[in-house]
Amino acid sequence: MGPERVFELPTWAALPARPHPAFDRLAQAVAEQLCVPIALISLVSKGGQVFPGAVGLPAPWSTRRSWPLSYSLSQHVTTTGRSMIVDDARLDPVLCGNGAVRDLGVVAFAGVPLLDAQGRPLGALSASDRVARHWLPADVEVLERLAAQGSRLLQVQALDLAERESRAACERAATAAEQAARAAQAAFEAAEAEADRARVVARLAVALLAAETLGDVLRTVDRLVRSPLGATAAVLGVVEAGSPLLQAYPAGPSSGPGEHWELHVDDAHPLAVAVRERRLVTAATREEADQLFATARRLPDSAAESTLALPLVLGEHASSGALLLSWSGRRELDDALGTVLTELAGQLGHALDRVLLAAARQHLARSLPSVAVG
Repeated sequence: MGPERVFELPTWAALPARPHPAFDRLAQAVAEQLCVPIALISLVSKGGQVFPGAVGLPAPWSTRRSWPLSYSLSQHVTTTGRSMIVDDARLDPVLCGNGAVRDLGVVAFAGVPLLDAQGRPLGALSASDRVARHWLPADVEVLERLAAQGSRLLQVQALDLAERESRAACERAATAAEQAARAAQAAFEAAEAEADRARVVARLAVALLAAETLGDVLRTVDRLVRSPLGATAAVLGVVEAGSPLLQAYPAGPSSGPGEHWELHVDDAHPLAVAVRERRLVTAATREEADQLFATARRLPDSAAESTLALPLVLGEHASSGALLLSWSGRRELDDALGTVLTELAGQLGHALDRVLLAAARQHLARSLPSVAVG
């Protein structure tokens, strides 16, 4: 005869610690057919013992439907995979110190293993009495027959639970895949938006390299800034150093420096505020725009629904500048728009700086007296 086989307890119980109607009915059948006060369907794991079916459990275990391994007699059935029949546990040197015997008054115990689909023990179907009892072969046969039913029921329940867990895992995987797809799409859209922004800025930078006059700059702004952004008007503001006046030049397909209006640098007009305070000025609604323009000298763009003015940095020329864009409809002045406009303003500031310096040089050259060479 070979050595007795020892099974390792499962990491967790096959079913949760709560009543199950079918297992409760099975425990009731055990109690009635064997005339015992306690009948249990026990699932044993390393964490303790749970009772999906029970009759005669005292409080608080009847509510908890679980107890620790220190109270478990069924653990010996589970680790051996064999029935355990005990007439009087008080006389057994191993079992007498068990909590069920010591504290709950279990004396006689008969347990038969409950098996999974692979024949591994998961727990026990047991009958217990509070007095010593000689278990008859017929008693054991009843337990074995009912345990076979319990094992089949347990296998079905375990498969159902495994199927639910598998479905839940599939749902979690599908949700994760959907989230990953949405994140990838968002990243793709962000990359596309970044590429679009870079293309707009690059086109403006290249086009401005060919600009030689203020009119060239204005026409380029109309074509590559106003039009791509859907603005109805674009106005370039320039203030010479020390001057109290701001020259406002509207950008258009035929714009030139001769067509312009004057504002005072202390006006409340967004162009003047952007130049004077060197900050971004926005009016996202008509009400905000009306408030901005309330004390300003009115320009044709002042009836816009949304308005934005941002300062331009002129590094070498002594002038200051700003760009105003306005939309006839409401436009969200969000961070994405602010980012692209900041980069466009940088290119525009460089170009305006260069053409103003060229104009100043030409003006100075014309004012110099001719020198005769003899």
